This record gives sequence, C-alpha cells and structure tokens, in this order.
Amino acid sequence: MGLDRTGTFKCKPLDWGIDGRVKKGTDTTLPWFNVRVLLTEYYDQGEGEWFDYSDKEAEISAFLCLYGAIKSKGGEIGPTLSMDQVKKVFEWDGRSLIQLANGKYEDLQFQVKIGDNTYEAATTLYQVNWIDDYDANPSGIRKLDAKELKDLDKQFAAMGAKNATPKPTATAAKAPAKAKTHPARVPADDGKPDTPAEKKAKMAAKSAKNLAAKKKGGPPPKPKSEDAVVPSASPEKTECTMQEAWDAIEEAKDPTISDKIIAQVWHDGIAEIAGPEATEESITEEQWCKIKKLVLHSVAKF
Repeated sequence: MGLDRTGTFKCKPLDWGIDGRVKKGTDTTLPWFNVRVLLTEYYDQGEGEWFDYSDKEAEISAFLCLYGAIKSKGGEIGPTLSMDQVKKVFEWDGRSLIQLANGKYEDLQFQVKIGDNTYEAATTLYQVNWIDDYDANPSGIRKLDAKELKDLDKQFAAMGAKNATPKPTATAAKAPAKAKTHPARVPADDGKPDTPAEKKAKMAAKSAKNLAAKKKGGPPPKPKSEDAVVPSASPEKTECTMQEAWDAIEEAKDPTISDKIIAQVWHDGIAEIAGPEATEESITEEQWCKIKKLVLHSVAKF
C-alpha cells in the first residue's frame, strides 16, 4: 500500500501548520505552509478520467514556501506562486499566518500534482509540485489572471530588457530572423477566438502535462527513408543554461504553435521540474536541460 506513481490526485487534508525555515546564507526565517494529505482519486491521462485511489491509503506532505527572494528586486523577499495557490485553495486572504495555521480544513478537498523527488538528500521517492482547486482542469494549462500576469511582467521587465535579443539586419541572401521571446515573459491573451493553428498549439501544450507524468524513454525516431544515413551517437548533453535551453526550443519549435502557448508550456515545465517556488538563480543547469527536453516533447517540429 501507499503512493506508487506520479501524476495528478484529489486529496483531503489530515494535518497542517506553519513552519519556519532559515533562508540559506542569511538569518532570515521564511514561512512555509505544510499540509499532510490523504490521496483519494487519481487522474488517468490516457483515459481522461478520475479513478478511486482511496484503497491505497496513500499519504504525502506538501511543503509550500509562501515567501522567497525575488532576484529581479535585488533579493527582496516577496510572495511565491505557491502562496498564490494556498490563498486560492484554502480561501486565505494572505494577511495572517496565524489565521492560515488555525483554519478548519477537515472538509476541504483539492488537487495535488506529484512528481519524482529529485533532491539529493531526499528520504522519499515523491514530492508535491503544485496544488490547485478541486475542480481545476487536471490536463489544462495553468494561466495567470490579468492582475497576476501584469505583476509577473513587471517583476521580470528589467531582466527581459537586459537579455532581449536585437532583431538582425535583413540581407539579400537571408530573410530577417524573428526576435526571440524572452523565456520569462508570457504574451498576454488578446481575447480573440482560437484559430485552427491555435487549437493545434493548445493540444500540443496539453500533451506536456501528459508526457511529464510518464517515464522517459522509448524508441528513437525512424529515419525519413530506408537509405538515410544515421550518424553515430554522441553523448547526450545533460546540462545547459536557461538561455541555451530557450534557444534550443526557439530553434526546434513548430512554427504553427504561438509564442504564447510555448511560453505557457515553458512555465509549466519549470514548475514541473524545479517546483513552483523556483527562481532563475535556484534552478540548476541539469534542471534547465530537463526543462528543455520536457518542453520540446510538446512544441518541437518533427
């Protein structure tokens, strides 16, 4: 008995409380909201259905960092994405940690997304990467509302300007390349109905969630013809920077998928691999490489 897989589950709280952890390299104690839950249902991505999971008697604890250092503001402490989810799921206004800790949540039910625990000193196989409302779409793409998007755009504006790629000069031999979208910026929704290309893009984005719940592997793609020459295999790169990951995605992306959808898949990939409270500074080069591969599974042109 017990948890035996990653994926999306419905759950109910068993115990909860506020914990304080000292930020590495400082004397600052940051608040975490910890919740131990009982998993009651499992979402099968292939079937597109929820299935009873209560017979497993599986429990897991979610450790949700409420405040963290914002690199773009010189390390200033501010709310995390996890805090936003805690406010939504537990109907908390964010004002009092005592109020959150003393809340009555016995009858509450919500969703948790569980992934492999990649922490080097981990004592458990799995970890909670995200929480969401009970009725949230388990296969959908998480989207910020207008205010959240504006705040996030403002937070990363300086970083985006610093790393923006200038448009190249057109030449007779080569058409001007499209300027790359900075990975930390998500284009706003223009409110227009989805075109056929947009519908295809959203299906590709949806597959990112499906692929993240499955184990890696599978046969390599077949050559385009029987006479194709297959080059000798070279060692697969396991580390890269954030910019290298984004450049690889830009180079290999399907041109029919919009920048908006690709950016959303990128952010979902970061949350899936490094956790929703991760920052550019905290993500390792090995994790950036995993994020790159996860996003390419959904948006690359094959």
